[in-house]
Amino acid sequence: MSSSIGLAYDFSEVCFTGRLELLRGMSQEVVHGFNAKMRRIKRRRGDWVFVHSDPAHSIFFLQKGRIKITAFGEDGQEVVHEILGPGEIFGHTSTILGIPRTTSAQALENSLLCEIHRRDLELLMAAYPELSWQLLKSVGLRLKKAEAQLLNVICNDVSTRVRDALIELLALEPETWRDEPVKIKITQQDLANLVGASRQKTWEALKELEASSVLQLMYGSILVTDPHKLRNQQSFKRDVYPRPVS
Repeated sequence: MSSSIGLAYDFSEVCFTGRLELLRGMSQEVVHGFNAKMRRIKRRRGDWVFVHSDPAHSIFFLQKGRIKITAFGEDGQEVVHEILGPGEIFGHTSTILGIPRTTSAQALENSLLCEIHRRDLELLMAAYPELSWQLLKSVGLRLKKAEAQLLNVICNDVSTRVRDALIELLALEPETWRDEPVKIKITQQDLANLVGASRQKTWEALKELEASSVLQLMYGSILVTDPHKLRNQQSFKRDVYPRPVS
C-alpha cells in the first residue's frame, strides 16, 4: 500500500476562512498568514493522503469531503480511528513529533484538503504565539476524543456504540439540524471497524435500528430516515430477533 502521487496544488485561492477550528478567534493577520502558507490538494474517493510509515513533513486540514484515519492491528485487522469532516485537522501528531506516520489517511469521497509544511507552521507559531496555544488545544481535544472512544468500546455494548457512531457521523453532514433523512456514506465494514466490533454484530445492531424505523440500510451507505429519533431514543434493546428459550 502506498500513498497516491501526482498531487494537485492550487495556490490561487484561500483555503479556509472561518470553518477551521484552529483559526477560530484568530486575527485576520494570522488567518491571512496561515492561508499564504497553505497548498490545496485534491483527492478522489479511495485515494490515500498518506499511509503508515510515510515521512511526516506536513499537517493537513480538510476543507471538503471526508477522510478516514486507520491503522492495522497485530492480526492485520483494519482499525478505524476516526472519520473526519470539513474543518478538521489531521496528520499533526507525527509531524509535531518528527516521526514517520503511525496511521493512514484515505478519502472516503472526493475531497479537498489544505496542506502546510512543518517548517512553515513553526515560523507562523514563532510569529504568532497564540497559534501555538490553539494547536495545543487541538491536540488535547483529539486525545480526549480518543480516550472517550476507548472508554466507549470498554463500557458499552455494540448497539450503543453503533448508535453513538452514527450520531457523530450525522454531525459531519451538512444541514442535519433539519431532522430530514440523511445519507451517511459509510460501509458496514468501516462502521464495524470504527466501533471495534465484528461485521455480524454491527449488522445486527443496524437491523435493530432499521426495525425501529430509524434508518434504512443501502449499498455502501446508511440512510438515517429519522435523525431526531436516533439522537433521542435511549434504548434499542427490544428483542427484534427472538432467541429460542434454552
